[in-house]
Amino acid sequence: MSVGELSKALLLPGAQLKQTVTQQLKLWLLDLDVDAVQMDAQQIGMFWQNLPYWAFAWAGGRVLAQYIVDHPHAVEGKRVLDFGCGSGLVGIAAAKAGASEVWVADLDPNALLAAQANAELNGVAVLPVDSDSGWPEVDLLLASDVLYDISSSDDLRKLMLKIPDWLLTENQQVAPDWVQLQSLWQCNTSTLPAIGDFDESVSLQVYGRCE
Repeated sequence: MSVGELSKALLLPGAQLKQTVTQQLKLWLLDLDVDAVQMDAQQIGMFWQNLPYWAFAWAGGRVLAQYIVDHPHAVEGKRVLDFGCGSGLVGIAAAKAGASEVWVADLDPNALLAAQANAELNGVAVLPVDSDSGWPEVDLLLASDVLYDISSSDDLRKLMLKIPDWLLTENQQVAPDWVQLQSLWQCNTSTLPAIGDFDESVSLQVYGRCE
């Protein structure tokens, strides 16, 4: 799917994708002049019900991507899985930092396409997970901003117990209790683009396996 076709998948009048730089990486993110958009209540409701999560650089993803940029040894030479990849920001950061193989997984098929388009933009490659083929064998799990959706908890729990190592970014209020956590880094940041409540700065922790 081309970037133009992905833009149509935004399902919002006047919305498009724009190249944005964050954490030293280029991404196609939502570009929207909120004040200029005219929508009725039904269109507004449809947009929020079908929010294109893959067209944002979420705060947790930005924090984890920055951690990887600053600590490339955490991913270098490893096979990694970016769980709930969205735009692919975290997986792309891992690929740029020297991961040997990067898999991306998301419930939204458009997110897998966006992750591949963004990877190409940065001169790296990511591999979409085929749900019919099961989870790939990897050395490191990467996940951020996924526990807002309780339906993700079961898969995340299974993967965290199965995969040898992982890096998880969440706020303390929703951090999982099924494993022992070691806080590696704390950072305040916000989501891009800043639309509605997404412009609020939030405090997030990067967690690793407790040694």
